[in-house]
This record gives sequence, structure tokens and C-alpha cells, in this order.
Amino acid sequence: MTFEKLKERINYEAQNNDFVTASKNIIEYVNNIQDVSSLLREIGTIPESIDHDSTEEKLYAKASDAVLSKAFQQLGLKSKVLAERGDSADVIAESPIHGYTLVADAKAFRLSRTAKNQKDFKIVALSGWRKDSDYAVLCSPYFQYPSKTSQIYSQALEHNVCLFSWEHLLLMIENNIVETEKLNLGWLWNFSDTYANSDELVFSKRKDNFIGKFNQE
Repeated sequence: MTFEKLKERINYEAQNNDFVTASKNIIEYVNNIQDVSSLLREIGTIPESIDHDSTEEKLYAKASDAVLSKAFQQLGLKSKVLAERGDSADVIAESPIHGYTLVADAKAFRLSRTAKNQKDFKIVALSGWRKDSDYAVLCSPYFQYPSKTSQIYSQALEHNVCLFSWEHLLLMIENNIVETEKLNLGWLWNFSDTYANSDELVFSKRKDNFIGKFNQE
């Protein structure tokens, strides 16, 4: 399914249903897609044709949650979008093989919004939403992460939040990576903790962008 068709569906739901019904319909619509690879390429960018703070924009956010959840399913996890918004994560997933659970927050930004700060990524909040889950994963467009230094990197290390991206997900799915008894993806979601406790990390460098290190793994 193309990204354009998803936008058309979001627009239709915004025009014809209340938000709760429209949200359920969008989630069901994405869940019925067999492969979300084509959507992963574009879902992280909010189209400028969608009005700011509109019902359509809120439904777009719900669609990004659904795409993230579906991508986790393609990796072999059980996953669903949580109905609650506000003080909770967007998505929860569980490994049926290895038993761990994770919460995840899907992020999408407008290209016109260039100035971002730590509040846009909600690292500390996501860690708090973990509750009884083992891991917390933030999924953002790769290029939207600060390129050099930022407090989000030290926060991710301190709170063990995995800084993931739509592009990472796409790469994994395109390479048919699926969790098995021999392949436990828990090490991936736990990368921030592993790196935080590694000998190579100098304390003064905790605000440095470490996604390059993550990519090497």
C-alpha cells in the first residue's frame, strides 16, 4: 500500500467519523496491510498539506503508532497500539519466544520544523511509561536526531531508552530479520544500557551522538 493511499484514508476518516471511531478504523486499516515497508520510508514526515493541530494531524500520529506496531509484528513480536494517550507510551510489544516486553513511542515531524529540543523526544517520559516492561524504544526519523551533541543522548544512556528510527526498521524488514530462538532482539533494545556501561564511553562524552556506534552493532 502506498503512502498516498494512507493519507487519503486519514483524510476520509477525519471528515466522516469522530476521533475515537476514526482512530480504530485507521489502526485496523494498517493492521490489514501485509507489509508496511513502503510506509516506513515516509511515515516519519508529517505532510504540510495536513493542518497543524488538526484532527487529521492527530489521526496521522495514530497512523504512525499503527505502522510502528505493525513493523514490530513483522519482526516477530506481538504488538498493539495502546488506546490511551498522554501519560503512556504509544505502542507495546512482547517477544513470544524470549518473553521480554517493550514500550515504544512513534515520532513524526514536519520538515518545516527545524528547531527541536529534548522535550520533542520525551526520553525521560518514555522511560517512565516503561512501568513493568523491560525496554523502552523511541522511533524517530533518523535525520531528525541531533547530529552532534544533545541532552537526549545522555538521557537515553541514563534511562536506557533505545534511540531507534524508521530507517532502522525498514532495513531490518527488507533484510527479513525475524526474531527466533537463536535471535533475541533484546540486545538491540538494550543497547543504550550496554553502551552506557562500556569501557569506551568517557563520561564527558555522554551528550555526544552515539547512533553511529549503534549502527556498527
